[in-house]
Amino acid sequence: MRNSSSIPPHGNGMHNVTVSLASSFMGLKMNSPVIAGSCPLHINMERIRLLENAGIGAVVLPSILQEQLVYQSILQSSPLEAVERSGHSRQQDRYNGGPDEYLKTIGAIKTEFHLPLVASMHGASTGDWLDYAIRIQDSGADALELNWQIGRCDPTESGEQVENRMLHWVAQIRRKVTIPLAFKMNARFTNPAAIAVKLQNVGINGLVLFAHRPHWDVDIDRRHWTIGWELSPITSLGHTLEGLVETHSKELSIPVVASGGIRSGEDAIKAMIAGADVVMMVSELYRQGPDGVKDVLAGIQRYLDANHLASLEAFFQTRPDFEHRPSNSMRSEIVDPLTSSNRYTDPTPVARQIHGDCFGHPSS
Repeated sequence: MRNSSSIPPHGNGMHNVTVSLASSFMGLKMNSPVIAGSCPLHINMERIRLLENAGIGAVVLPSILQEQLVYQSILQSSPLEAVERSGHSRQQDRYNGGPDEYLKTIGAIKTEFHLPLVASMHGASTGDWLDYAIRIQDSGADALELNWQIGRCDPTESGEQVENRMLHWVAQIRRKVTIPLAFKMNARFTNPAAIAVKLQNVGINGLVLFAHRPHWDVDIDRRHWTIGWELSPITSLGHTLEGLVETHSKELSIPVVASGGIRSGEDAIKAMIAGADVVMMVSELYRQGPDGVKDVLAGIQRYLDANHLASLEAFFQTRPDFEHRPSNSMRSEIVDPLTSSNRYTDPTPVARQIHGDCFGHPSS
């Protein structure tokens, strides 16, 4: 059953008006401003049902990978070389179901649920594998999220050349499909505002700030680096807020999703004040499941209710205008806290040392 576009108010009971949390992103009508971000949890129909009941606004499927699609195309003509030339492994198909099953999942979800469904493609180079975007559209996906991660680059290639390759990759996909395209930006661009406008100009309909990055380490015994994926640290919201402010410009007219560190309704409100139109959750879904969505929506509801705002649209009309700040304001916002004290906050969580008996009772 489809959810209402609002949830009951929380707080001291003084306000009885139910605040509307109806939202939209790239033209997709959503019951709430919270999107379940791309991850393998979302190929499971029951999990999507629980998220919809919790009030999620939209769901993004795990990414289909370039390696899988290249492997599939080579396999027909040269099965012995397919793995080596594509970089494919069986665990990739366990991650997202595989290319054929992925399309069936899209169709099944659109038949069973009413919420917007966003597919995802992850790659680094052009080629015939990009035609898979057409199959995603034909399977019924409401939109497509693009995740471009090139890895290490040739040192003779300039940053502008790398960016142009990325824009060419996006433009090729744009020519193949008509559904809305979201781009998951990397947080490491020198000028994210300029990149955002360039992506808008080649046909991107929405931005996700930012793409999650793996954790790097070095194995000192093997003398080689190791790469693993971790949940976002609980203190990562600040980086997202910084990126939202840096990406904002009067030339950017497409909607923006805040992704990274959204753990509560207060986090979501902060992100939207900083420039986001909606927010995305992944790590908290692993930590709390659908209850994480309920907590965020309840927190948004409490904030709007406490500030006598009848809808999210009314809230957006009260956001600060970053365009009219003095040009040196950002410098002062960084320098003033740096120089005002020699004591700095340590965000590292500290576990309390509790001593007790074998049953866990604390000692006196």
